[in-house]
Amino acid sequence: MGSVPLKTSNSDGYKPERVPAALKLMKGQFKEGNTKLEDMKPVIVEHGEMKLIGIPCISLNDMSGKYHHAKEGLLSSTKYFPAVRNHSVHYGIWPVTPSQSESDQHAYILCVEVDSLDDIPEWYFKSTLPPQRCVVVPNESGNYDAACQVVDQYVADNGLVVDASGRKYTICERYNYEGEGFAKYSLPILVLPEGEQ
Repeated sequence: MGSVPLKTSNSDGYKPERVPAALKLMKGQFKEGNTKLEDMKPVIVEHGEMKLIGIPCISLNDMSGKYHHAKEGLLSSTKYFPAVRNHSVHYGIWPVTPSQSESDQHAYILCVEVDSLDDIPEWYFKSTLPPQRCVVVPNESGNYDAACQVVDQYVADNGLVVDASGRKYTICERYNYEGEGFAKYSLPILVLPEGEQ
């Protein structure tokens, strides 16, 4: 399976409507002691294998409303699951499928990371993502387009090769409600420059 083009900020005028809605909750909730990424500064983040549970949002029609309901559902329900690593850190993931380019079939899944998929109610989406390294750019104001531009520029300037590489899902963004807020992810890094492997 080759790489599948995913919706970006520039394709067919697509722009997530959910970023400002998430920021309403994030404002003023940074707690001392948390590690906060610097605004608009790209970093390479490495994740080991990630077990995720989440709530799907299907179709771009009223995506902001769907995202808001998924966010509230995760924040209220996952605090009761002992396996959840941090119910205040949400990952937005996209399935790697050609249907992503279709407005009515576009899928976005808002997730939290768990230590185990055992004892998670059956109605949650569940998946295990393989290890990955990505370029991550936080943007405190939730400016999706600006964060995308910095991610793309960093990838180009540093000769990184990024691709979905046969994955079922990729992380597109993260919301840290106790830290930097919104952060845009690149596709997984396949090749780093010499000496940084």
